[in-house]
Amino acid sequence: MQEFLKRFAPHAGNLNPPEFPSNYLPKKAAEAEAAPAAGLPDKLQFNFFVPHETLCQNEKVDLVLMPATTGDFGVMPGHVPTVAQLRPGVVTVHKELDKSVEKYFVSGGFAFVHPDSTADICAVEAVKVTDLDAEAVRAGLQEYTTKLAALQGKGDDYEAAAAQVGVEVYSAMNAALGH
Repeated sequence: MQEFLKRFAPHAGNLNPPEFPSNYLPKKAAEAEAAPAAGLPDKLQFNFFVPHETLCQNEKVDLVLMPATTGDFGVMPGHVPTVAQLRPGVVTVHKELDKSVEKYFVSGGFAFVHPDSTADICAVEAVKVTDLDAEAVRAGLQEYTTKLAALQGKGDDYEAAAAQVGVEVYSAMNAALGH
C-alpha cells in the first residue's frame, strides 16, 4: 500500500490519498485478539421512536419481535447487525420473556440492529394495540376496500395507490386485533 501511495502522490495534485479498509482495522491482528472478549449482555438495549414522541429509550428488554417487509423477525442480545424496512404490523416488546409484554401497532418505518446489542425502531406512527378501536378499524377497512374496487381500471393511479395503502394498513390493524 505504501508503494501505491508513493506512485499516487505525483499524479494526484491536491487530491486526498485514497482510503483503504485496512486504515480502519487494528494495526496487528494480535491487538484485536488482545482486547478482552466481551460476552453477550443479558438484555437488549432498545429504543423506539415516532416523530412526536419517544416510546422507549435505552430500555433493557429480552426480545423484540418486528414486522419487516421481508418477514417477521425477533431480536435478542447478540443479534447480527441488520437494517430492515417495517411493514404495517405489530411490534412486540418482551421486557421479561412472557411476563411483561407490550404490543404496538406500527404503520411502517425502519429497524436498526447494532452489533453492540442495541436496537432502534423509527416508526411513522405507533399506537398500543389495546388502544385500537375495533369498530373504527372495520369501518376504515370497508371504506378503503370499496374505494379501491371503484378505482381499479379507472386510470387514477395515485388515488388507487392511496386506497391500496389504506387497505394494507387497515388489514394489518384488523389482524392485530385478532379479526
